Amino acid sequence: MPSILSEVTKRTKDYPNKTMYSFLDSQGNITESYTYQSFEDRTKAIASYLHTHYSLKKGDRVLLAYPPGLEMITAFFACARLGIIPVPVYSPSVHGMNASVLKMNFIAQDCEANAVFTDSSFFWSFKINLKKNKNRLSELFWINTTEISHSNMAPPPEVHNDILFLQYTSGSTSNPKGVVVTHHNILQNCKNVADHMPIGVSWLPQYHDMGLIGYYLFFAIKGGTTYGFSPSDFIKRPALWLETISKYHATASSAPNFAFEYCLLPGKISDDVLKKIDLSSLKFLMTAAEAIKPSTYQNFKEKFSRYGLKPKSFFAAYGLAEFTLAVTNYGRTSFCFNSELLLHNKAQALSEEDDKSKSTSIMSCGKPLANTCLKIVDPHHENNELESGRVGEIWLQGESKCDGYWNKKKLSQQVFEAEITGTNQNNKWLRTGDLGFIYHEELFVCGRLKDLIIIRGNNYYPHDIEHLVESDPLIRVGCVAAFSVSKSGNESVVVVAGIKNRRKIPDATTIRDRISHLLGISLSEIVFVLAKDVSKTSSGKIQRYRNKERLVEGTLPVIEHVRFSEKEVKRGALTERNTSTYPPFTKDYWELLRYYKLSGKENTTLTNSGLDSIQLAEFSHDLEIYLRNKGFNDLSHDVDIKLLQKMVVSDLFEILGVFETKSKLARFKFKKAFMDLRSEYQKAELSLMASDVLLSHSKEMLSESELSGSMQNSILLTGGTGFFGPFLIKSLLEQTAESIYVLVRANSKEQAVNRLRKSFNTLHIESQKLSDSFEKRVIPVCGDLSKENLGLSEKDWNFLSVNVKTIYHNGASVNYLKDYHTLRGANVLGTKEVIELALCNRAKTVNHISTTFIFGWSIKDTLFETDSNKDMKFLDFGYSQSKWASDQMVLKAMENGLEARVFRPALISPSAHGEGYNFDISIRLLAFMVKHGIGTTAKNQVSFTPADIAANNIVAIAGIESSVNQTFHVTRDEYSSMQDVTGILSKLVGMDFTDYKLKEFVPEVVSRCTKKDPLFPLLNFLVKSVDNIGNMEFKRYDNSNYKKFRDLSTFGKPDLPLEDVVQGIYKFMNCNKLIEA
Repeated sequence: MPSILSEVTKRTKDYPNKTMYSFLDSQGNITESYTYQSFEDRTKAIASYLHTHYSLKKGDRVLLAYPPGLEMITAFFACARLGIIPVPVYSPSVHGMNASVLKMNFIAQDCEANAVFTDSSFFWSFKINLKKNKNRLSELFWINTTEISHSNMAPPPEVHNDILFLQYTSGSTSNPKGVVVTHHNILQNCKNVADHMPIGVSWLPQYHDMGLIGYYLFFAIKGGTTYGFSPSDFIKRPALWLETISKYHATASSAPNFAFEYCLLPGKISDDVLKKIDLSSLKFLMTAAEAIKPSTYQNFKEKFSRYGLKPKSFFAAYGLAEFTLAVTNYGRTSFCFNSELLLHNKAQALSEEDDKSKSTSIMSCGKPLANTCLKIVDPHHENNELESGRVGEIWLQGESKCDGYWNKKKLSQQVFEAEITGTNQNNKWLRTGDLGFIYHEELFVCGRLKDLIIIRGNNYYPHDIEHLVESDPLIRVGCVAAFSVSKSGNESVVVVAGIKNRRKIPDATTIRDRISHLLGISLSEIVFVLAKDVSKTSSGKIQRYRNKERLVEGTLPVIEHVRFSEKEVKRGALTERNTSTYPPFTKDYWELLRYYKLSGKENTTLTNSGLDSIQLAEFSHDLEIYLRNKGFNDLSHDVDIKLLQKMVVSDLFEILGVFETKSKLARFKFKKAFMDLRSEYQKAELSLMASDVLLSHSKEMLSESELSGSMQNSILLTGGTGFFGPFLIKSLLEQTAESIYVLVRANSKEQAVNRLRKSFNTLHIESQKLSDSFEKRVIPVCGDLSKENLGLSEKDWNFLSVNVKTIYHNGASVNYLKDYHTLRGANVLGTKEVIELALCNRAKTVNHISTTFIFGWSIKDTLFETDSNKDMKFLDFGYSQSKWASDQMVLKAMENGLEARVFRPALISPSAHGEGYNFDISIRLLAFMVKHGIGTTAKNQVSFTPADIAANNIVAIAGIESSVNQTFHVTRDEYSSMQDVTGILSKLVGMDFTDYKLKEFVPEVVSRCTKKDPLFPLLNFLVKSVDNIGNMEFKRYDNSNYKKFRDLSTFGKPDLPLEDVVQGIYKFMNCNKLIEA
């Protein structure tokens, strides 16, 4: 049984450590990457999880709804392993979530999907949308595959299904058709297309055949490497495409005509960038998927030949999903043909001397691929085969011909089993619906028999557009024609609409916006005529081609012709609105949009639309003000940054729009949206946290005698370049003699060394001996805490697993605004990988730097070191949740034999000398309090421990063997409150503080805080937490175990006087200009 899996498995055995796929961000940095082996492991992990937890079986269809990235590809292969049929669907386009949901819903109905696979970023976007729009999608299992971790579950069963996947060819919402693509189709088409082991660069949509098959399936089969990035990143910065080809010496890349034209636009790629471009490695640069403009081809070839592009490498091609992908290749010439004769289906090339005023220039798409039979057929005259030079429909035969359309037997027979008159044997042909002719043995495509509209490689059906236009009450049903016209080589969408009354003309902008909103298509022109003047057949069917012909000829009796320039369309998408659909927004609404550079129609969440954590905090603040200005002060309290991160921009602004109408439903809609989201989100979050702490471990432990060769007893440190990391390095240098390997996120060892030095230098080391020791003993290792195997190469992983004896796991993402899902990679899965390393090959001891935040907003009078908050109580923000999960993972691993210690600092402050780089919430709040001279009488325990003391004592305790498998609260021995701290600060700054009760203190902070204050990004967090902080007023931390072992160590240091601690905080704030001297 032919299978792409068997071929990819062979490549994996041949090249296990070779890069298979890498995905880049807009700056060209690798954000995701898989070797052949790690990709196989990941797909098996997903398949195993699906097999264990869901009742999906062979032949079930699942939709793959992912943003650009590698998760969709892993899910695709996981499905193939189980015999499940994946169905890639359109990711939400820039035109909005609604259009995508509508398309997905019809596809789900058409293929009778059983589930939807997606990732964390889309999961909540879709969930929110489906809350408003109940449909088929809302009834399916929604599975977030990014939450599936590597595990040692039993390998999944390998279930073969001849059908590999369904490729939906149309952008249509009402009549989608799923092409049934088999393993055999892919293998045969690949054999005829890929002629070497390629290195490819692709930004093409991964749900599209040219992107998915051409750069993710073919390349895997051939043992190649793909560097991918998002289509939107190409639009933002087309130079990224050429830079990536240059950087990785790519041999293959492809794009539609518009992309090459886009690169030629003035200013799109600067001269400075061009100077660094080298395209000489390309063997295969293909233009396909839409009409190919000869002038674009020629201009691109001429311009970029100066930058290494070989003319032979650049060519045009023709293909379609019904024939798997490719039909012809290597078209490198164009000719001018007599335009009038083309209208009569005759192709006559003009000579150099002929008049070109009535000519059409057409690009060759090359010759048919091996084992591909191509005929030109006259579909209007009994399907007769036409001779060379005659225009007809392109018909195809070959093993790349797919099995038909899913669940459309009659249509499949018409399209995939057409017969040519006079042919008796092997007479089952694929009708492409495309018009073309053969000239000099090469294919020239000149139009479409079917009415399909293709814009930038995306397919749309006219009747979808016509149906929406007809919904206008001033337009007569059945009297609308939509078609595409080519202008300057670009396809544009035009609508001819028959109106009922010449005195009542519809609002063209409203129609355009409706189509853009629901279909994601931008109309170029709308032509209004009387309904009786729309061309139809004798049976009453719309004659789209005839209406188009009459418009071009000027014989259509036009009442009004509305043209939307590209500039107008773009502006309309951002600022114009259909006044019959959207309310008249007030000025402050538009200021909100303009300030954050939003259109209000974005399909993505606020975080995915480009807002960083600070901007997100600003947006939350401004949204609260907006609601208060509207008289909804009570609703402003429902604004929660954690939930805002999950809301789709278009959904949020649709709700806000209701406020402008002063509808009584506005309050209800807003509150319900946040309540529904909060309820579902909390359930999902708690479920994920509970399952995360149960993650099992798969590495094999060897005894010391089984390990060959000499071993080091080195130390591994994570989080070495953060605030606390340099202090730990200093303490390790002072108290130990071993080499210290530090995991650093960097692209090179040189960059890693520089990052380490820069962070270590924040300590102002005066001892030359210590500096020399740093250079000699501290060794960076490039990796990433959030990635599998800590992002280490196999060589580095194996080395560390044998030569490291002790691990200090300090690495974590500290952020009070981000949610659990966002912090999970570094804080939770990173801890899992550290435990995996600790249990791999050689037993190691883990010293885990946790936090007292694992108790959340606990109101227990005394929190003992033996407590661990097993019941997940009082955890409502991402940092506390993720650190709780990692704490639990270490504790469970200790129960199962891991030697470890858990250190839980409370508030780590700068050293007594003001060293470090600490800008957490406590420092920001203190700086704000000094600036405004305000304090609080709250009696909450404030346990500031200077970073140098905390690091020293952690390393000191870890040096005592009997302290293993215990937990330590790294807190001050004596109780102190914020009032004690401000009392000392008062003397240092020479000013008195006005103290407020906590309930009064927070409003004082809110009233004085501006966007320029360092505290501002955390203001929402502080406001939402005030009740919880008040409830904890009498909670205290017990640190008996910490004191005991600290005092046992010869290196242990007692607490500094509170005056010295506050002096260090003051120096830090002063030095970093957080306060005025």
